[in-house]
Amino acid sequence: MSLPATRHDVLHDGAVNSASDATSSALADGGRSQRDQRLAALVLEAAAGSAAAFEAFYDATAAYATTLARRMLRGADLEDLLADAFFEAWRTAPRFDVTRGSAVSWLLTIVRSRCLDQLRRQAAHPSTDSATAADEADNPHADPAWKHWQTQTNTRLHAALQGLSSNERWVIGLAYFRDLNHTEIAQTTGLPLGTVKSLIVRARAKLRATLQD
Repeated sequence: MSLPATRHDVLHDGAVNSASDATSSALADGGRSQRDQRLAALVLEAAAGSAAAFEAFYDATAAYATTLARRMLRGADLEDLLADAFFEAWRTAPRFDVTRGSAVSWLLTIVRSRCLDQLRRQAAHPSTDSATAADEADNPHADPAWKHWQTQTNTRLHAALQGLSSNERWVIGLAYFRDLNHTEIAQTTGLPLGTVKSLIVRARAKLRATLQD
């Protein structure tokens, strides 16, 4: 036979539960803080030209980006949009400011902007095929390899980059997403100019082969 709870028991249990809730909240905050510090470090490394760091950032944040995009664009094919958002994150990584917010918030701001652009395009043009074609035609990058890559790699970018060596990913990222020429890449990486040229040629050949399969 159980005894009825006394007022002291109720107050004690309430205090224990409150303390437990406070501990759980503190642990969650600590986990978020560690996550934010780790992701910020990855973005800063990516800003310095590390493709491996950006891949790690992508792996850690893709689920957040996908969740937001699905909430804003229900039923849409989001692979291209998300790839474009991560392209933008890679290109603008040097402008990330950890004092203005977390890396996740920074990325989701980019994703949200892309979603809003897509919603505006859908409202103005029920069929987006012509708009997509116009965007590609206006691409300022004249290099045919870039055009081929941009039109075909969005849904397969991550897999294609995984097929490159770390040095190949590094120089191809600096060339296409930082708009550096061969000499500037050599200065940034410390690699000989001839090595940079060879790496870029080899990386482009591998990407073409992967994306044309």
